[in-house]
Amino acid sequence: MTPRRTPLEQPPPSRGTTNEELVARVQNLEELLRGHVSMGSLSNVVVSGQQLTPITPATDATSYQSSADEPSNRPGTSSATTCFQPSLGVGRLSRTESGHVRYEPRASSWSSVLNDSSVAVPITNLDDASANEPYSYPFSRGPLTTVEDLLVALPPFQQCNKLKDVFFQVFSPLFHVLHDPTFDADYRRFQSNPESVSLSWLALLFVILSISVTALEDSSPLLHDLGRKSSSTENVAFLSSRYRAAAMQCLEADYYLWRHTMQTLQALILMIYGINHTHGQTWALLGMTYNIALALGCHVDPDNFGLDVVQCEERRRCWAGLMMLYTVQNSCMGNVDVHCIQQSVRLPANVNDDQLVGETVPPDSDGPTQMSYILFKFRLYNLCSKICENMFGPRQPSYRAIMILDQEIAREQEDWNARYLADSQSGPLPVHQVVHLNILYGYSHQLFLLLHRPAFTNASSCADPDEVRNSRNRCLDSARGLLGIHIMLEESPEFSPFRWYNQGLGSFHAFHAAVVLVVVLATADDSIQYHDTTQVLENSVRIFERMASRSRVCAKAAPVLRCLLSAAIDTRRDPLVAFSHTTQMDGLVDRLQPQQWLNPAAMSWNEWDFLLDNDTFQQPITA
Repeated sequence: MTPRRTPLEQPPPSRGTTNEELVARVQNLEELLRGHVSMGSLSNVVVSGQQLTPITPATDATSYQSSADEPSNRPGTSSATTCFQPSLGVGRLSRTESGHVRYEPRASSWSSVLNDSSVAVPITNLDDASANEPYSYPFSRGPLTTVEDLLVALPPFQQCNKLKDVFFQVFSPLFHVLHDPTFDADYRRFQSNPESVSLSWLALLFVILSISVTALEDSSPLLHDLGRKSSSTENVAFLSSRYRAAAMQCLEADYYLWRHTMQTLQALILMIYGINHTHGQTWALLGMTYNIALALGCHVDPDNFGLDVVQCEERRRCWAGLMMLYTVQNSCMGNVDVHCIQQSVRLPANVNDDQLVGETVPPDSDGPTQMSYILFKFRLYNLCSKICENMFGPRQPSYRAIMILDQEIAREQEDWNARYLADSQSGPLPVHQVVHLNILYGYSHQLFLLLHRPAFTNASSCADPDEVRNSRNRCLDSARGLLGIHIMLEESPEFSPFRWYNQGLGSFHAFHAAVVLVVVLATADDSIQYHDTTQVLENSVRIFERMASRSRVCAKAAPVLRCLLSAAIDTRRDPLVAFSHTTQMDGLVDRLQPQQWLNPAAMSWNEWDFLLDNDTFQQPITA
């Protein structure tokens, strides 16, 4: 973008102007600008080697300032826009008077010419005032929606408080991208003056409510007080959709496609997380959120921007959470997208929220923290991506490559034990940490099933029978372990607040495990294994059928498992049906692409209709 100039200041070049003359004019302009900086801005910009000090010093994290309130909104700052000076060559954050933040890459900003001086401030914010004009938005829309208009969609304070507490007790420990004390402080301000909150923060609150209702028990009074549907399942779906729609209204009213805050990003990331556990694919929403994160500069480590400790960790948590969601979705889509964005973001610190005080992040603690689970899950998702790259290609990997990945999963399990169980000597683990450990183990079992499935299902093509036997045993152990976790989370009263996990991804992984066990049951020769496996499958099918009324995955999986189990039992009891059933079962498993076992949305559920409509599976074959 070329700055506007009057004819007297910069006459247009004549036809005879050479490149050397143009270069000389640009250099002359740069010298004039540098002279201006040296005379008027040295009090705010101090060159020190390769670093520039921030214009506004970061405040202590103990103030629990909202991450939307960047330093320009703090006492002692009167500028309409504050620019946080980064390392040379990185870029900077610019915060507008309305509270929105924009990352300005150094190479594309006039600040690279102006040497990050205050002269750049009015240039970089020419679009801030126009952003509030209805016709400046890239898409036409109706009258502006205000905070007051959107507050009416909230539940009464008493119910709102309870739903908020459910989120931080049940969901936040599993996907800890918010800084709890910061949100608590913002929520108290909201309670005292609801109309004072920003639209993006209100969107975040609605997202939290939309996720929280999915964890409510069928007998919860909240469902009956807030919902108007005939069943608890319908109330959960209705309320979750209603609050999610209100969150999007808040973002639209804030022109979220045009301008953003960290709450914009937090709301979208949590929304995607919630949808992934209830509905499935969020590819388009995820791509938009990823680009909003880039617009906020979250792909650059926040240490470059002179932010305080809490703000830095909030940014790292958002980026880590987004990369987790992106890795999962990307794997389900066949690894179609390769990140071309260079990033230098460190992982979030493995500490509790109340440790983020002072000017530096404390060292990691030995025991589990609020961040331990998400950091372990981050590593597991990266490992899942490696498995997908190796297993789902045109060629089957060597068995040595399979075992290398197998050992990586085992090492992750050892790290979990060292982190969680070593601390249990001082007393029993809190319930949510027991759930963390079980979900981690459940996901590792799922990875073992994905990893060893080729050798297990294509036994005839493997030259070494020991390899086939090893993979079969690994799949058998992992399938049993996964189904045991699924049953425990469903039937143990102390884990009832976390049953929402079982209704989505947990049940899908258990479905995968059950199908593997059915194949083992139909083909194994060990009578003791047959008896034990039959009992495990009977218990699991019973759980799936019981959960079918409130879980889409279970509703689809329960009849399939009942049919497969009956066929497998008939196969063992009657040799006359063994060949027919085993051949059709193996053929069905081979037809399912391995990528379909990564996510419920990636599964071609209509493939199972073939099984349910097949008379051969519905009744025994007689001579």
